Amino acid sequence: MDVVASIQGAIDIVGKLRALSKTVENAEFRMLLADLSGELADAKLSIADLKCQLAAALEANQALAAQIEVKKSSIPIINDGVYRFPDREGHYCTACYDSKSQLALLALLPQAFRSMGKYRCPVCNSKYAGTA
Repeated sequence: MDVVASIQGAIDIVGKLRALSKTVENAEFRMLLADLSGELADAKLSIADLKCQLAAALEANQALAAQIEVKKSSIPIINDGVYRFPDREGHYCTACYDSKSQLALLALLPQAFRSMGKYRCPVCNSKYAGTA
């Protein structure tokens, strides 16, 4: 980043000015030099914070782009009261997909619990009747 290089260059110049200030007895010059040094340090910290925010935004952007690709690549078909996808095996939770764009593979309930439904979502715990 050019801004970081510019600030680092300014900090280097401040260091050289400090060395020269030892020969100058002007207190106001020294105070201004100290203020400049503090402002440059603050600017450098702000840039570091902005770089972190940018990295987080880029990561979030990639996650959203991946969700869009999932949505584009697979259009669900309702089958047996649950979602099926042409390019995937198994049955998927309609609640998880519709609310969070999350593909949650449904678990088949044991025969003893079929009165509650045929499928159960391990993520949101939704139950689906299906056909017996």
